[in-house]
Amino acid sequence: MKGRSPVPFLTLLLVCLVSAGCQNSNHKPWAVLPRSPFPGGKLVMDVVSDPKTFNPALATETTSTQILGYLFRGLTRESPVTGEIKPDLAKGWTVSDGGRTVVFHLQDGLQWSDGVPLDARDVTFTFRRIYYNPAVATAVRSELMVGGKPFSVKRKGRLTVIVKTVKPFAPLLETMGVEILPRHILEPWVDRGLFNQAWSVREKPSHIVGTGPFVLEKYLPGQLIVLKANSRYRPPVGLRPSPGCPMPCLSRLVLRIVPNDTSSLIRFMTGKTDLYGVSPQQMAVLKPVQKEDAFDLMVRGPSLSESFVTFNENPRAPLPPWKIRWFRNRLFRKGIALSIDRQAMINIVLSGMGQPIPGPVPPAVKAFFDERLHPFAYDLKKARECFLRGGFHYVRDRLYDDQGHRVLVVLLTNTESLERIQMAQIVQANLKDVGIKMRIVPLQFNMLATMVMTSYRWEMLLFGLTGVVDPHGDSSVWKSSGFLHLWNPREKKPDQTWEAKVDALFDQGDTTLDPKVRKKIYDEWQEIAHHELPLVDLVTPDEITAVRKTLGGIRPSPLGGVVPHITQVYQQGVLSPT
Repeated sequence: MKGRSPVPFLTLLLVCLVSAGCQNSNHKPWAVLPRSPFPGGKLVMDVVSDPKTFNPALATETTSTQILGYLFRGLTRESPVTGEIKPDLAKGWTVSDGGRTVVFHLQDGLQWSDGVPLDARDVTFTFRRIYYNPAVATAVRSELMVGGKPFSVKRKGRLTVIVKTVKPFAPLLETMGVEILPRHILEPWVDRGLFNQAWSVREKPSHIVGTGPFVLEKYLPGQLIVLKANSRYRPPVGLRPSPGCPMPCLSRLVLRIVPNDTSSLIRFMTGKTDLYGVSPQQMAVLKPVQKEDAFDLMVRGPSLSESFVTFNENPRAPLPPWKIRWFRNRLFRKGIALSIDRQAMINIVLSGMGQPIPGPVPPAVKAFFDERLHPFAYDLKKARECFLRGGFHYVRDRLYDDQGHRVLVVLLTNTESLERIQMAQIVQANLKDVGIKMRIVPLQFNMLATMVMTSYRWEMLLFGLTGVVDPHGDSSVWKSSGFLHLWNPREKKPDQTWEAKVDALFDQGDTTLDPKVRKKIYDEWQEIAHHELPLVDLVTPDEITAVRKTLGGIRPSPLGGVVPHITQVYQQGVLSPT
């Protein structure tokens, strides 16, 4: 599938809206009235779906985690510039016993947002009674294990936490960035066996108690989320405020819930929001008007994100058994991989601003990317050969399995992403060329997550994941017991031989401290992933953000977008129509 796609009608409408030559346009350029950095002000952004929970231990989707990141903190944090692990709630730590013991020293004077002091008891409670509690449906448990064993987390006095592992654990400091939760609020929920119901989206905002720079002030489902500055926030050691500002400098973050990305684009172009994640396809609309509309376009190169097609291989899924056999057939999955025209996705969906990816580690993660792997070429002849070798056959150019079932599949994706819907349409056209009939069903994000992770009522999925710097962060997806092991979630033991090998590699990578040896271990994992193809990787876009010139404290960083730390962002002007 080659060539250029027609420009969507809405995009043409937007071009007309912002074009100086469009007759009868109501569009007015914006000017920034500059001011010195000052405390207060607000940052307005859009989100394209409601959160599913306000409980960090239960959150698995970005609609929840992007909000919770402002409300909660861990012992450590990752520098968005270097990837270095730095203090957060902890003011420092010492490592001993060959990496098996780490002693964390908490900052003195830390308080929860309700004024109750935070101490080491909150840390031990969070790990022992929440993250390691088998009754709690948390996705991070698999990331907090070494050789199948939990960390030993004990306290010594009010401000010292001692973490021990059965083996050296390379990403230990990184994993201690998981959110610490308030014992005085949540222990009664755990005692009653109701923790999985705690802090639902129906909870009163004042009951959500954290240590982050903001607290939840208001949530109107389908409309609005408002966060206000946490007056009891104590910044990490070494983090400096912007000149003339407290931390945080902003008084509020306002997140407007919109139905889709097109709505968000219109709101940004009409001056209603301050930050906007730009898809490459939208550059043609935004680039000509960035000066008159008072914003900058920050292009940071290939992103850390991964888009893919995956298959329901779960034997427990309520699907016809022959479909599960298709999806568990490696040659079927390889045939799909060879059928997809990734360059068409880049040309049409990403306007040339992206690149194909060969596996689960994107090229932007230079420390771990396996350069020996190459994306699957678009090759319909080889795709058909794979299907034939996999036991399928053709009748009048239509693909059938060995029991006579025609290959008809349903592909899910989320309605909020126009990019994914367009990618799904390309996949649909590609698979038609190899005799497969595909129906696309876009669903609202939260409904999609429920179908995939809870009811298992799905066949194929086009989706994406936010990348991580250390492959350990992928363990919840790739380990067989992982909560996000999409193709067959939460296996009691590895269902396939190659999955057992991947489990062993992740365990080995976790307990190996030599960076060169770790690289070889994770290269082998990527090669298995490229061969077995539970996820058929597609493309990664260039990372682009539109930033209103009213904001200060904005600095593009390789790993953390354009906001290195939200507490340093300030308002340096107000937007005014000219």
